[in-house]
Amino acid sequence: MTDLRDPQWWEVYFAPGGGWEHNGGRRQTRIFAEQFTKRFAMRRDSSFSLLDVGCALGDALRHFAETYPNAALHGIDFSRTAVERCRAQLRGKAAVAVGDIEGVLGRYDVIYCSNTLEHFADYEAKARRLISHCARLCVLVPYQEMRDGRPLVPDPEQHHQVTFHRHSFDFLITEGGARRITTAVFSCPGAWGWPLRKRIIEATKNPIRVLLGRPPVFGPKQIFYDIWS
Repeated sequence: MTDLRDPQWWEVYFAPGGGWEHNGGRRQTRIFAEQFTKRFAMRRDSSFSLLDVGCALGDALRHFAETYPNAALHGIDFSRTAVERCRAQLRGKAAVAVGDIEGVLGRYDVIYCSNTLEHFADYEAKARRLISHCARLCVLVPYQEMRDGRPLVPDPEQHHQVTFHRHSFDFLITEGGARRITTAVFSCPGAWGWPLRKRIIEATKNPIRVLLGRPPVFGPKQIFYDIWS
């Protein structure tokens, strides 16, 4: 039985030629980062600090370095293999260290957390920890993800543990940890096994399916939460 909570599993997964690259992790990381910068209201010449939590091999950080040349970029990942490879490829464009959410220290203008919190059944505790270290917590996760037609329930053999909806982080406002949250739901052609070709089919055939009385078919979507502390 594969236990995805085993740190050694992730070391193998992030090794050269491992599952991360085989499953398109690098490309998807870049896609999510590009989608983020489309929606993130920040001027290109702005000076700000950003921490990428769960930075993997650094493909989002590379995009941020290109998009925001004046930003002070940081990254953490609990996989030592991922961090070593990330450092070698970024070549000083970001300060990257081995660490996890519980070990985040200091304060940042922005904490970027892309497709990470869905791995944790206790995502609420993780969000509380992160928001205490930043002015803006920017979270991207799969939107309304289902398993066998039902919302996700924690399962150590599965990568994703939680189904997210528009109000999944409202508890932060109720508790006083955040003052404002905006959300955006969008498709990510090329990610989650839903290439642009299928996205075009979705857009063109769904109206026909509705006319025929059939339910529309939608590809996986992402939700972006911009949470202000």
